[in-house]
Amino acid sequence: MKFTKEEVIGVAFSKLKPKSDEVFADVGAGSGAVTEFFSPYVRKVYAVEIDEAACEGLRKRFKGNEKVEVLNMNGKDFFENYECDKAFIGGTKNLEEMIEVCNAKKVVISAARVEVAVKALKCLKKKEAFEEVVIVNISKSYELAGGTAFKNLNPVFLVVGCFTG
Repeated sequence: MKFTKEEVIGVAFSKLKPKSDEVFADVGAGSGAVTEFFSPYVRKVYAVEIDEAACEGLRKRFKGNEKVEVLNMNGKDFFENYECDKAFIGGTKNLEEMIEVCNAKKVVISAARVEVAVKALKCLKKKEAFEEVVIVNISKSYELAGGTAFKNLNPVFLVVGCFTG
């Protein structure tokens, strides 16, 4: 299963600036990397995932963590039925519908494809919530001929929106 790189999570964290009394939603939680990173810094985390097998993995990973609640549902249904202060959207299926009903004060949408980033940008602009797009380019070191070289990873677009002005 793919997971959000810790460097990308770090940039998302700096954009969301979570507070200890806030509720955070990791929509499209997948492996739970974002949920795990944010959970020490907030009051509660909803790990929202549509795939039941992934939810089982999340339940095992966060068993005993009272701050994390795993929800097997799509993002649109989550935003229609639950409240949160900050949200990270890593699952972008039905993105327009999610943004339309998003109730978070601030959101970061992660997109590996430029088309998805543009869709997120347009949807946020339509709701007058667009702040910025950040492209995160990561290169990781590896050994090469007794020295150190770097291998680039695919860039990730982080589309930031604020619904509180």
